[in-house]
Amino acid sequence: MAPQMYEFHLPLSPEELLKSGGVNQYVVQEVLSIKHLPPQLRAFQAAFRAQGPLAMLQHFDTIYSILHHFRSIDPGLKEDTLQFLIKVVSRHSQELPAILDDTTLSGSDRNAHLNALK
Repeated sequence: MAPQMYEFHLPLSPEELLKSGGVNQYVVQEVLSIKHLPPQLRAFQAAFRAQGPLAMLQHFDTIYSILHHFRSIDPGLKEDTLQFLIKVVSRHSQELPAILDDTTLSGSDRNAHLNALK
């Protein structure tokens, strides 16, 4: 589903993201296997360099999968993920006030940024 077409609702538990929600509500499409996590994290990092924080919308399943398999993954991958997420959140939190204050921002772009924030 296109990022601007859904609304991300904060779940009470991570498992709720695996269940089909209401109309236009985001759910995890695929829990990736452990062996696919390192290349998928690198793909997310590359997308972040190109697209900025909104890359989270296309790579959310990667982060969910890392959390899902957290006890079984390599400590280096855990550390890389944490450091990267700090970078993503830091950049988005710095940019977001100006983005949301932009009167020319479309409703779908505003929604995309709010979904990425959640």
